[in-house]
Amino acid sequence: MSGTDGPGARSGAGPSTGPAASRPAVRRRRWLIAIPLVIAVGGYIGAALYMRANETAFVFHPDQYGGRAMVAAAENLPVEAVRIPTPDSLTLSAWVIPPVPTTEESPLWVLFLHGNAANISVPLRQAWIRPMRALGVGLVLVDYRGYGASDDGLLTEEGLYRDARATFDWLTTTRGIDPSHVVIFGHSLGSGVATHLAARVGAAGLVLEGAFTSIPDVGAGRYPWLPIRWLARERFASLDRADSIAMPKLLLHAEDDGAIPFAMGQQLFAALQAPKSFATLTGGHDRAFAADSATYFGALREWLATLRVIDRESPPPG
Repeated sequence: MSGTDGPGARSGAGPSTGPAASRPAVRRRRWLIAIPLVIAVGGYIGAALYMRANETAFVFHPDQYGGRAMVAAAENLPVEAVRIPTPDSLTLSAWVIPPVPTTEESPLWVLFLHGNAANISVPLRQAWIRPMRALGVGLVLVDYRGYGASDDGLLTEEGLYRDARATFDWLTTTRGIDPSHVVIFGHSLGSGVATHLAARVGAAGLVLEGAFTSIPDVGAGRYPWLPIRWLARERFASLDRADSIAMPKLLLHAEDDGAIPFAMGQQLFAALQAPKSFATLTGGHDRAFAADSATYFGALREWLATLRVIDRESPPPG
């Protein structure tokens, strides 16, 4: 009988339970943890890179809400369609609507800068023009590059700033409107364009509707799990230039604004220097002028009256 065949001999066919046998199980457990982690990290980085690469599509929406198709002006709107040149050789589509005839020698003119979607001719905007004109002001509405009937151009923050300045210069030089009779009005994304313009030119006043503090702040609120403030290149940082705007200011913001939080409008208002006024509305981001028309146009009427008093009391040139 062999010495290896006794009762105490180990069988080579039985399961192994030593340290070497436990290593594959540990490796399997590590992979079970690592694979989901790699997928999660990769997905997070991929989402961040996607947002960075497609930032323009997140900020600008020229093809939504009617897109670039122009709607004919209603018969009761005396619209003059004009083309405005920009410093980078584009031309912008604009509508000029004169004020209702009055005895006022130098009426105020509102330069309107719209939001990130639609164009100046859509029915909702035409519905806004009528009661605005009833306030005794003239209006100039302009489509940024790539919007409406304006020339195609790269949509960037700086591009929109150039478009607004080109329109202001056209209004005050080609049309001969005194800058002290121009009110800059920005809605939504246009509020960021309007604060940039107001910080660089002299004008009668500034109106902001549905205004934000900055695009990164808006994005961080919508995508709190992404480092939006680090990713964003388009900033429209109105809060950063709030103390650079000396002209009278009126902020309009709906408490039920689903696009720009009401608290953000309050934050921007708090940072602006006097003189300033704030009107609390209802009716959401785009339709407060219709849903809460008495408050909306009442606030505008009172505020515009203060500008007209300032103008009458100003000493003549020289």
